[in-house]
Amino acid sequence: MRLKVFSIIDETLQLLSEKQPIYDYCLDMVEKSLQEILGVQNEMVVDIRGRIKTKESLREKIIRNRFYMEFEQATEILHHLSDLIGVSIECRFIQEEFLLLKQLREQLTEQTEDGLYYHPAFPNLQFDIHSKQPQIQKNGFAIYRVDGCYYYQGERINVELQIKSLVNTFWSEIEHKLVYKNSNYYVYDDFMKELLSSLKASLTIVDRQMSILFNQMQDHSQNNLKVTQSGFESLITKGINDIFAMKMLDSVGFTMNIKNTSMILGHYIFLNDLQSNRHESDHIGALFRTFRKLNSIQIDFTDEIIMEERLQSDDAFIQTLGTHLLSVINDDYDWYVFFRMLFAIEPGNNIHDFMMFLNVIKNYLVDDYWLNTSFVKLSMDEAAVLHRECMQMLADSLVQIGTIQILHDDKMKQINCLFVHFVEELEQRTISYRDFMQYREAYREEWILQVNKLFGREDVLTINVKQS
Repeated sequence: MRLKVFSIIDETLQLLSEKQPIYDYCLDMVEKSLQEILGVQNEMVVDIRGRIKTKESLREKIIRNRFYMEFEQATEILHHLSDLIGVSIECRFIQEEFLLLKQLREQLTEQTEDGLYYHPAFPNLQFDIHSKQPQIQKNGFAIYRVDGCYYYQGERINVELQIKSLVNTFWSEIEHKLVYKNSNYYVYDDFMKELLSSLKASLTIVDRQMSILFNQMQDHSQNNLKVTQSGFESLITKGINDIFAMKMLDSVGFTMNIKNTSMILGHYIFLNDLQSNRHESDHIGALFRTFRKLNSIQIDFTDEIIMEERLQSDDAFIQTLGTHLLSVINDDYDWYVFFRMLFAIEPGNNIHDFMMFLNVIKNYLVDDYWLNTSFVKLSMDEAAVLHRECMQMLADSLVQIGTIQILHDDKMKQINCLFVHFVEELEQRTISYRDFMQYREAYREEWILQVNKLFGREDVLTINVKQS
């Protein structure tokens, strides 16, 4: 005969399924109401998102909290479930958690008979907004957690509201995985508590640094902007390195030194943000949303990278360098790890992200306006051909080097300076279009020699030139 505990669990889960459409509607209304109450343009609010209690979570909670002993009916369990609907207001910084709570207290001015508060325009959404906050959790850390409810056709549906900074959201997801999803946790109880406390303290420091960085970003002076760029890229690099090192260890059982790769990706993210004309105040939120997303996904560092379609570009630089990288992407593990990380950061169509990456690198190496205003002695059509030839030479030289070192920031800066000097000299030496085409191969070999010297590969080039 089946135990009674599993009978009431099954009944409760069945009732949860039957009422799912109602709960989904209520969740949507709660999120929209909170957005209106706090203001759609509220700069502190990064996101308002929620969830309905899952069957797996509900089953675990019934057993852990012994609801099967306290209640005899499934309706009673759902009615007393304080977080049947869970909603989180995410803000940028820890200090803003209280400020958002304060805003809610100012907006929820009407009081019900049972002591809950609501906004006059949204009477169905009610919260115990004046309860003591923040609350101290079992792990000893503080959280802004507010009990409430939403009334749907006279039925009370409990809602739990949490206000969390991006750092605390990131932290809580880590803790949830380590504590609630790890059956070995209690074996290492003291050690894990100390480790988690240390991690939380580090994240709090990061929050403070990000807050300072955000304030600096409001100052548009050139000096402060330079400090901001350096600090922002350092934070990106640190986050990327730590997350992917952990992901690689989980996937293949070891981790490589990915510091340089992380630096490249950190620089790429920053450059991509600038080229996307992202408002300065959006950098912080976008960064932590990226980290939160990466932390929640699994990454396989053993499966081949699959591109959805062939690379096709009219741009000589992109087509040449892109074709080479695709030919080695699953053979050269340095490039493989780099693009596995890149595609995780930019989830979507791999070939689209690949093209976007190549464009960012190209724009970093070559200023289009500068190049397009060179060779002015020639006709526009002839100059356009020479511009393409120069970009082809640049791509060919990078392909010949081949290693991921071509993306190291110091090397890209040196290549940029070298290329500017090379093109300016070439412009002075070029008498006519015919003259350039006659000596094109000599110019190409000269350029590739300079790049190989930059990477300490003169001997390799000498052999390649003789063979050609």
